[in-house]
Amino acid sequence: MSRIWIFGLVLVTVIAALKTLIVVELTYAQATPGMGILSGLFALFFALTAIVAYVACTQLNRHVVQRRREKLAPGVSEPIAKETVILRHASDWGLSQAEADVAIFVAKGFSNSEIAEMRGSAITTVKSQLGRIYQKSGLDTRYQLIAFVTDEVVSMAKEADRPDAKVETKVVLPLTGRRKQTAA
Repeated sequence: MSRIWIFGLVLVTVIAALKTLIVVELTYAQATPGMGILSGLFALFFALTAIVAYVACTQLNRHVVQRRREKLAPGVSEPIAKETVILRHASDWGLSQAEADVAIFVAKGFSNSEIAEMRGSAITTVKSQLGRIYQKSGLDTRYQLIAFVTDEVVSMAKEADRPDAKVETKVVLPLTGRRKQTAA
């Protein structure tokens, strides 16, 4: 966090110095202003730039927090569930339907071989889809994905204004490629 403050302070200082230099060049073309005028202009521009930066940062932070709350607040018909979290982030991450289904299974704790068997696909396909999920989501492992989804479900439960809001799991799992089993 301190790096952000240092970067912001340096940026405000540089911008204030550039503004001071521009005003001095445009206003005092023939003569050189004294140190009092230079330091006064710099202080004025530093203060104005710092105020603008502060207001912009607080507005951006407010916007980000509001968007997060909107994303976490479940709709009336939406359950607070792992599936909801994955499906809400799938479009942001650019996941295909198959990748979103695999992410749901991972979030529910299924192994790669169990996912492959339920979806009727090869285990290498599941591993490939997991690699794309991690790449698109910015997460590195299945444990990070599970932790992320769990944290989001907890946040959704805290943000829910409904007194009847419950954390639930859908009974029907997304089995898009399931093989038919025949009796032997």
